[in-house]
Formats: sequence, C-alpha cells, structure tokens
Amino acid sequence: MGVRVPPSAPEIFKESLLKKYFFLFIFPFLLFVSLPMIHAQEKQTFLKAFYPLDEPRFHCIDIPGHKTRVKTERPLVVHTCKEGIWHKDELFDSRAIEKNQLRMPEYDLCVQAESNQEGAKLVLKECKKTDLQLWEHKNYRLVLKQHPEKCITIRPEASRLTRGGRRLPSKHMARSLSLENCSEEIFHRQMWRFEEPQNRTGPVMPFK
Repeated sequence: MGVRVPPSAPEIFKESLLKKYFFLFIFPFLLFVSLPMIHAQEKQTFLKAFYPLDEPRFHCIDIPGHKTRVKTERPLVVHTCKEGIWHKDELFDSRAIEKNQLRMPEYDLCVQAESNQEGAKLVLKECKKTDLQLWEHKNYRLVLKQHPEKCITIRPEASRLTRGGRRLPSKHMARSLSLENCSEEIFHRQMWRFEEPQNRTGPVMPFK
C-alpha cells in the first residue's frame, strides 16, 4: 500500500492562488455573461387589446386592485393600460407563451380558465400546465390549446370607472373578461398583442 505524500508548500500556495483567481475574475465574468441570457428568458410586457374599443388608451389584462391591494384571488379583468405608473399587476412574461403559459412574473402565477365553457372566468393559479392553463397565441387570438374554439374575450358591456378612476384625474376604466367561443362577430374583442410599456413618467390622461 503506497504512502500518500502531502502536497508541498508551493503546491498549496499555487492551489490557493488558482481558487482566488477563479472567484475574483472567472466567476464574475461567467455571471456577467449569463445575466443577459437569464434576462432574455423573461421579457415583461403588457397583454394588450388589439383594438381600443371604448378606451382610446387601450385595455390591458389586469389583476383587480393596485400595489399592496392587488387581489390575485379575484377573476382577471381588463383595465386602462397603466402606462407611466406602477403596473406590475399587468406584466406578463411574453416568452412563456412559447411554453403555452400566460405567466405573471411578479406573482409567479398563471392564467387559468375556471372551465372550458362559455362565460368561464379567468383566474390566477399556481403554474402547473393543466389543460385549462395551456394557451396558444394564434392569429392574435388567445385560445385554449385543448379547446381552440375558445378565446379570451373582453365582455360586451361598456367600460366603467374604477374605484381609483372615480377619484383620480387619470380616470382609469375597467371591463370584465371571460372565455367565449371564438367568433368573427366579436373578433374585435378577442384579439391581443404583447407590447412593452411606454418609457414615460406619469399616467396617460383621458383624451379630450
């Protein structure tokens, strides 16, 4: 049985120097290179109605509430797109749709239809890739992958002032959202685009 010879002092010094070099130079470089790749995997955008309907500032899919009052347990709605103000409750990872998910990164939750029936509400649930969470963005429509005849649809009622809209000069509007049969008769309420928020400070005020 051979006798293990302990490393000499120069060898220990050399190993220590290599470790120090790795953590001082190589590791930060690898981290720097990987950050853009991590960022590229998650592009945060609005999920915005293709047509303005009765809100010229456009509607975006939104969680009821605002900031600390956001209520992720309530059904999703559409709301005046929150350009120029806090809007994490309207941001989606636009790359997640490539994996058939509508994911809101701030809450790490995914859009799920309550059922595959007409009029079903849209809610946020833990991302599990169940049939009611799998979506496709086809020809600007958002359809259930397993039920492609069903579209995410803005409801036909007129937009209403939100609670904040009644007291703030921005006068934001909201409208309900549901799952409906895809139809040419209501296609203008069934078309969506992923769009980055404007680079601006302050809300877009009502148009005169």
